[in-house]
Formats: sequence, C-alpha cells, structure tokens
Amino acid sequence: MTPQAIIDRYNAAAPGTRFEAHVAELGPGLRMWLLEAGARHTASRDGEGWRLVVERRASPAQGTIPGLHHLVSQGESLWVAERAERVARVDLESRRVVARRAVARKASHVALKNGRLFVADPGANEMIALRAADLAELARWPAPGMPQLPLASDEGIVCVTGGATGTVTLARPRGGGYEAQTVPVGAAPHDPCLDAAGEHLFVPCAGESAIVKLRLADGAVLGRARVGDGPSHLARHPDGSRLYSANSWEGTVSCLSAEGQPLGSAPSGGWAHAIDISPDGTLLYVANFFDDTLAVFDAATLERRATLATEAYAHGLDVSPDGRHVVTTGFCSPRLRVFDSRTRAQSSIEVGLGSSHTAFAADGAAWVACSVADHLARIDLGTLGSEIVALS
Repeated sequence: MTPQAIIDRYNAAAPGTRFEAHVAELGPGLRMWLLEAGARHTASRDGEGWRLVVERRASPAQGTIPGLHHLVSQGESLWVAERAERVARVDLESRRVVARRAVARKASHVALKNGRLFVADPGANEMIALRAADLAELARWPAPGMPQLPLASDEGIVCVTGGATGTVTLARPRGGGYEAQTVPVGAAPHDPCLDAAGEHLFVPCAGESAIVKLRLADGAVLGRARVGDGPSHLARHPDGSRLYSANSWEGTVSCLSAEGQPLGSAPSGGWAHAIDISPDGTLLYVANFFDDTLAVFDAATLERRATLATEAYAHGLDVSPDGRHVVTTGFCSPRLRVFDSRTRAQSSIEVGLGSSHTAFAADGAAWVACSVADHLARIDLGTLGSEIVALS
C-alpha cells in the first residue's frame, strides 16, 4: 500500500477504528509522514515487508485538510496561513482581517523577519516572500522536497528544509530578490534552528540520527553530530551554549554543546517530537505524540521533573514569552491545554477541533490556529477565557 493510500484510508475510516496496511519498506519519509499526520500506529515485520496497525483518531490526517494551520505575531498584527492558497494578516485589536492574499498552491508554515513574511509552499516546491504589511508579493524561488518549516536570520537569509529530497534551501537577499542555494544534508531533514549568532543552521535529519551544522554564508556543511533515532525538532538554550533534540523514533531527548559534542540524553516518551525551552533556560518541554504526554526536564541535567497528560496529538508546544504558561494544542481534540509552569496546574480549554500552532501577542494572549474547525482561537492567559475568531 502506498503512503497516499494509507492516508486516504485513514481519512475514510470512522474515528476509533483500526485497520491494517502492508508496506514494502518503513523508511524515514513514511514514518515522518504518518507521525505528522497524527496517524498513531504500530509496526511489525511481515515477511519481506511491514505490517502497520493504524488507529483512526478524531481528526482527519493533519496536512490533508485546507484549514488554518500556522501563525506568527508581532506588534498589533498576526499572520496566518491555511493549508491551501491563502495567507492573511489580522489586526489584533479589532480581530479583523486587514489583508488577505492567495499566493500558494498549498501553503503550510510561515516566518516573519524584517517586515517580510516568508511562506513555504510544499504543493509547488517553492518559497514565497511577501511584504508583511499588505502581503504584496516580492519574490519566490524553488525549494525542492516539499518545504514546510521556514526560518530567517537577522540578515534576512531564508532557510527551509526539503524532507522529501534530503536538502536545505538557503536564499540570500540579492539586489531586491533572492539567490537560492540547495544543499544536500541527509535523509528526512525536519525543523532546523539557528545558532545564537545567526551564522549557522542546525538541521535535524530524522533518517540519519544526526544533527547537521551548516554555515549560512556559503552553505558549507561543517559537522554532523549523532543523536538518538529520528531527530525532528530542536530547541536552543537561551544562552546559546546548548542544543536539544527531540528524537521521535527512539522516544528520547538529547543535549549537545554548541560545537556538536554530546552532553547527555534521557527517555521522554513515544514519538517525542515537539520541543521548547523556558525563556530563563531552566526547564525543557517535550510533547510525546504517541503517548499524548508532555515531559518536563531540568534543562541543565535532563532530570525528569514531571510527565503531564495532554489532549490527543499535541501537534503544537509553545512556552509563553514570560515563561509563565505552556500551551499544548490538541489536533485530535476540540480542546487544548494550558499549563502553569510553576505549579503545573492545567486547564483544558475548548477551542475547536484541529488546534495546530500557537502565537503569543503583546497583550499576553495566545492565538491558536484550528485546522479542522478552520478558525482562530484567542486565549486570555490571565483569565484562561477563550474567544473564537473566524476569518471568513
């Protein structure tokens, strides 16, 4: 059975049911696709191939529905992309859309830097640069491998991985446009991060069990550090001295020095994936997608402090800028959870099915994109009250 056939069958199944699928190879691309889809499954050898037992959860497969998915905020504005053609800018005070534009074949994630919004379009294998204020198109360039998780340095160098081609595409500002360079890094690269100086890029390659270090100036590969099986997302310590990797297939978290030297690892949970660190650098958080749990670690020692239940499939994990709150979304639930970082008290808040990613506004509110419900939710972190904001 092909990966697309598995996802099609998953979406056609009733929530709560299970089905079997047989594949010739269980490679990193398929494993990452199923994990990101939220298709919880077990795998076992079956003759010359693999037998998967897949559980249909409450939402369709993440990535197959066109609703609002990823968002960023700055000042009095919020930008959000749907997994379809459009991006929008929302005025946070009025809660109204002030700019909207169809720019992509199938958008996914966005990044904001220096007054520009960068949109990943895995449907067209492109990156798109827009003027943030009015979403006017400034440039676009090829980015192979179904790019999804862009970021930009302070100098405006745009970076995005291509998981399907094992590459990273770097685009440097040149004469009003961008000069793109695509660099091979290894199998199934996922969510990269910059070093503290903004001069190097660390890329977790899930199919290589390695973190690859690139120099932004010329795309040179400077090193490759081994970590646990399936590194997916990274968190950099606020002082820049350490890097943490959530290793999905092994269910661990690893710590590296800024130079790539291993400093330690610890068990986290099944499908350890999303990761974030408190602004003061004391606590590390990892969302375990298979277990529907949040693991809390001492960032200095990787000693586990707590294991907390999340809603089903905590696709997004974000610590508020003041460190007081931790938000875990619930893609396969109509609710998400907000944790008090000091007491670990939790609140389960109704937001709508398919909560995906969170952005924090200057007024202390958390804004959440809900892909299945196809709306935004605003959470007042002081009162923990919620408000639904529809963009249509």
